[in-house]
Amino acid sequence: MRRGFTLIELLIVIAVVAVASAAAVPALDAITGANARSAAGELAGAMRYLFDVATLRHQTCRLALDLDHRRWWAECSKGRYLAGREPVGERDRAREEDDEQLAERYADERDSERRRLLARAHFDEFQDRLARKRDLPGSAAFREVWSEHQREPWSKGMAYVYFFPGGRAEAARVPVADGSNVYSVVLQPFTGRARVVTGEPEVPRS
Repeated sequence: MRRGFTLIELLIVIAVVAVASAAAVPALDAITGANARSAAGELAGAMRYLFDVATLRHQTCRLALDLDHRRWWAECSKGRYLAGREPVGERDRAREEDDEQLAERYADERDSERRRLLARAHFDEFQDRLARKRDLPGSAAFREVWSEHQREPWSKGMAYVYFFPGGRAEAARVPVADGSNVYSVVLQPFTGRARVVTGEPEVPRS
């Protein structure tokens, strides 16, 4: 004769499963939190490095963020591009475009001189182990990325954070999330300091 479970036995099984599930959730949360935190730390290191590269090599560099495919890499211009100066041996196509055309091409850039700078620059992927192309770990993904040439944060497509010769970068906020865990890299424009903070800081409004 087969014996079934009693009500008390079923309640004990349910209680054990509930306790095990409750213990598993913080463990999973810790793993996803570690992924987001690690990715934010790598981005912060790359930003500090690009700030130094742009300053020392007199190049314009940028951090390229592929929001759709959850990957990022660094790019730098081939020539020596400075505001108000054109690269030697290359035709300055920005000269052929008036301010209105450049404003249309770089709709998210408010500064006219920087629009001309970007029109002159040709970027190639920067081959260095500290800023090589890499994917975000686990299920980590970018949230709404903002840099000062943008009017609003971006949540899809490509986003860029620029680093200019002369010790100047864009103010930027790059959030990385995994589950309920969110860590943001906040970039200071004049010092190149990139710090990781918890959550998503407010976007500065001018």
